[in-house]
Amino acid sequence: MRENSINEGRSEQGGCFIKMLLIVGVAIILFIIFWATGLIRIESAPEIMEQENSVEEVAATSSSDFIVTETEWKALQNEVKRLRSEVNQLKQGSTKPAMTHQVSTTRQTTTPSTTPSTTPSTAPSGKSGDITLANYSHDWVNSEATVAFKNNTDRTVSSITGRIIYYDMSDNMLDYQDFTRSVTIESGMVKSITLDGYGYRDHYAYYKNGAVPTNPDRKYKVKFELKSYKVR
Repeated sequence: MRENSINEGRSEQGGCFIKMLLIVGVAIILFIIFWATGLIRIESAPEIMEQENSVEEVAATSSSDFIVTETEWKALQNEVKRLRSEVNQLKQGSTKPAMTHQVSTTRQTTTPSTTPSTTPSTAPSGKSGDITLANYSHDWVNSEATVAFKNNTDRTVSSITGRIIYYDMSDNMLDYQDFTRSVTIESGMVKSITLDGYGYRDHYAYYKNGAVPTNPDRKYKVKFELKSYKVR
């Protein structure tokens, strides 16, 4: 009984093996027929080759919506370089000193000013016509004489140095008085100052003001000499 069972099992295994060989053979035959007729093709994966003579190389983004050719990419790089160069030139230009501005300042400082100087200046002696005696007054009852001077210059006088010489009615010199007075006299104007009157202790008087009744001969005349003056 056992031997019969073993023989039956072996026969079944052999039949299965033969069936598998038949199926594989049929499949191989069908594959050959389909391949020969062109229904089945075996294609190899495309090789990536560098084309030395290619005109343009395409670069694509990950989304493949934006494509730039090699020529356009080089043009963009050149444009960026040009913009950077212009920016650098502008930066360098902004740091350069304003030469025009410096030259203009130098010219202004070397140009002589036409404004009259306010520094007092002293006029030399001998220009007696610049400051003249406009009026003289001294009464015998007063110890001081009132003396008025006229400014004949085109500047404002700030100080006068001069001499008053006293004469009798026969033009004989009696005395003189030197003085310096700070006085402001504008151009073409007359200004008065006070000086010691000649012989006031002896009741002398300027001849135009009248003499003392008891001594009518006590009269004198004056002459003005300009020594110097200051203007501003």
